[in-house]
Amino acid sequence: MTIEIRPMRRTDIPGTFALIRTSYPCLVLTETLLTERFDRPLTYFRDQRFVAVEGDQVVGHVLSRLYEGENGRTHGQSYMAAVAPRFVHGDLPARLLETSERRLVDGGADLLGADAAEESVQVGGEGFRRAILDRGYELAESAQILGLDLTTLPEAPPTPEGAELRTLREFDDDPRPIYEIDKATSEDEPGGLDDGFLPYEDWVRILWGNPLADRDLSLALLLDGVPVAISCYNSDGTGRMESGMTGTLREYRKRGLATYTKTTALHRAREKGIRYAYTGNHADNEPMLAINDRLGYGVIGSEQTYRRP
Repeated sequence: MTIEIRPMRRTDIPGTFALIRTSYPCLVLTETLLTERFDRPLTYFRDQRFVAVEGDQVVGHVLSRLYEGENGRTHGQSYMAAVAPRFVHGDLPARLLETSERRLVDGGADLLGADAAEESVQVGGEGFRRAILDRGYELAESAQILGLDLTTLPEAPPTPEGAELRTLREFDDDPRPIYEIDKATSEDEPGGLDDGFLPYEDWVRILWGNPLADRDLSLALLLDGVPVAISCYNSDGTGRMESGMTGTLREYRKRGLATYTKTTALHRAREKGIRYAYTGNHADNEPMLAINDRLGYGVIGSEQTYRRP
C-alpha cells in the first residue's frame, strides 16, 4: 500500500500520539496537548506537523518548526521524528526529513536543524541519524537523557538558612519573577543558538501556560522574600514527569539552593504518586549533571542536534 506524507489533520491526532509515545519512551506528552496545539497554534513558533499514512493508519510523524532568532536568521528545526517499527530501516525517515526541509526552506529558513537520538531514547533514531548525515548536516551539540525511579530518591538535604519554598501556583497572578529567573539561568546554560530568550508574553503562553506544566509540583526558592531559584516540571497524569528548568541566579550559586529545591520537588512528586522523572542535560552542563548524579538519575541515552545552512 502506498504511503502518503501530508500535513497532520485533527483526526490523525490519536494515531500520531500513539506513535510518538511508542517511539519516545521518556517523553512526557499527552493527546490533550497535541489537540490543544492543533486547535490553538503557537505564534512565536510556526509549527507544522506532517504524518505518513498507510490507508488510515499513521506510520510516521515529524514536527517542522520555524522561528525567528535575535541574530536576524530564520531557523528551521525538524523535531520528534517517528516511524512505525516496520519502516525503521526503509526510506521513510529520509522522506519525512525531506518533507520537513521543503516546508522550512519555503518558509524562509536559512539555517536548518534536526534531532536524532540513540535507540533507548528514540526508537528508530539511528535511521533518522543516517538520513540527517546523508543530507549534509553536521553535529552541533549533544545532550544526555536521564531517568530516575523516584522510589530510590535520597533524602532531601537540610533547609538552607533563610530559605522559603513556594509552589509556582502561588505566582499565577504575577509570574514575572519566575520568568526573570528562567531567562537568566537559561542564558547561562551551554549549547543552543544565539537567539536570546522568549519574550515574556510568549513565555507565558508557551511555557507557563503549557497544559502539562505542573505548577503545584514546581517550586521557587525565596531568600528574604525574593525568588532566587526555581525547579520546574511537566507531568502527564500517568506517573511520569520531566524537568523543564532548574536553576539559581548567578549571585546565589554554590550554596546548594538548586539541589535543595529540586530534591524537595521530587519528594513532593513521589508523595503524589509520580514514579518516574526524566530530564535532559547538555553534555557540557557539569553543575546540573552533578546534581542529577547525586539524586540518582541514570543515563538512558544521548540525543544530538545537527545543523546546516
